[in-house]
Amino acid sequence: MGASADPLVQLADALIPHRDAFIAELVVATEKEIAVLDHDERLHSLLHASITENVVAGLHILTNGIDPRTVDAPPSAVSYARRLAQRDVPMSALLRAYRLGASRFLELGLNEAVKLPVQDTSRVVITVVGISAAYIDRICEQVARAYEEERERWVSSRGALRQHWVTQLLHDPSPSITQAEAALGYRLTGTHLAVEGWIDRSSDPYDAMNILERLSTLLHRIFEARGHPLLVPTDETDVRIWLPVKARQSVDADAVAAEVDRARLPVRVAIGNPRFGLDGFRLSIRGASLAKALALAAGEAAPRVVSFAEVAPVALLADEPADLADFVADTLGGLVVDDPWRQSLRATLEVFLATNRSYTATADQLTVHRNTVHYRIQQAVEKHGVLLEENTFQLQLALAVCRWHGATVLRRAPE
Repeated sequence: MGASADPLVQLADALIPHRDAFIAELVVATEKEIAVLDHDERLHSLLHASITENVVAGLHILTNGIDPRTVDAPPSAVSYARRLAQRDVPMSALLRAYRLGASRFLELGLNEAVKLPVQDTSRVVITVVGISAAYIDRICEQVARAYEEERERWVSSRGALRQHWVTQLLHDPSPSITQAEAALGYRLTGTHLAVEGWIDRSSDPYDAMNILERLSTLLHRIFEARGHPLLVPTDETDVRIWLPVKARQSVDADAVAAEVDRARLPVRVAIGNPRFGLDGFRLSIRGASLAKALALAAGEAAPRVVSFAEVAPVALLADEPADLADFVADTLGGLVVDDPWRQSLRATLEVFLATNRSYTATADQLTVHRNTVHYRIQQAVEKHGVLLEENTFQLQLALAVCRWHGATVLRRAPE
């Protein structure tokens, strides 16, 4: 671009090649420097979207000469502010994130501004500083208003009251059981089965809470609960449910999934183990939360309903991703590459071990020819270094880890 072009347009053009790397680095820096913003995958995605749309908006202002005092906050930025209000994250953390982002963007912009082929770069610098300040002031005002409105609505809702008392029960060493039971309308004696439910990512329901309440009713029927369930929203699309059940309540995730599908509910479900008393109230939801985290990590590959009892060994390993990856690599050798062929080898080997190393039973379960199973197992052993004579439990555990934690432990296929 020639020297006669608008220097702000030149600056925007110079910044665009750095945009994606800048966004990625700013997301990491925000979560690292502001600990309360280091949340689960859903809020992480919303933070990424908010930062992305703000950066794109800033570049758009520079390119088109727009007055920053006339722009509106990006939709994802408003959504992120509302979610933080629901999660009890202080507004100060949100505003600090904007200050951090503005500082990093301004630093990048000024570094590029002084390189422009213009006679008076100081004028460009002064203009950019003014635009940045006006934009951040405008956006912070709007997201702060969105936060305050949502916080007022959330605190005044029945869900917030329930969440308050449930937080006391989960974290207070000596909670007031009598007051909590009266406020929640739920008895803490007996056996509890806790569930995490959330709206499926593939859907965009207009009435999320109605859907989650229908899920609660469905689970009440499936498990033949002995009283009213306790339903506590954790944000707009997520809910925790406790059900008072019989002492030896069985949990069949496949049966629950079939009922959810039959009811056409666009939800996913993670179920804890049934446990007794206040400790059981806590332990059951911990199991459900771990199962949910595992399901979110597995993404679309995860079943619609996950039971903690079925995935506990794998779920409990999630806190040490580096050690987990080393264990899988040591156990499965060349099968840790993420490509369709080796995925089929891992799936075949998993069924093969589960059927007590029966080629016929594996072929029947996978609906392939027996010779296909034999060839795949041979490939896993001879080409990829899997030692079938090693500890069967370790092999099965490593394969299960690949199925649930694939993004963490598998290596990218070579180009």
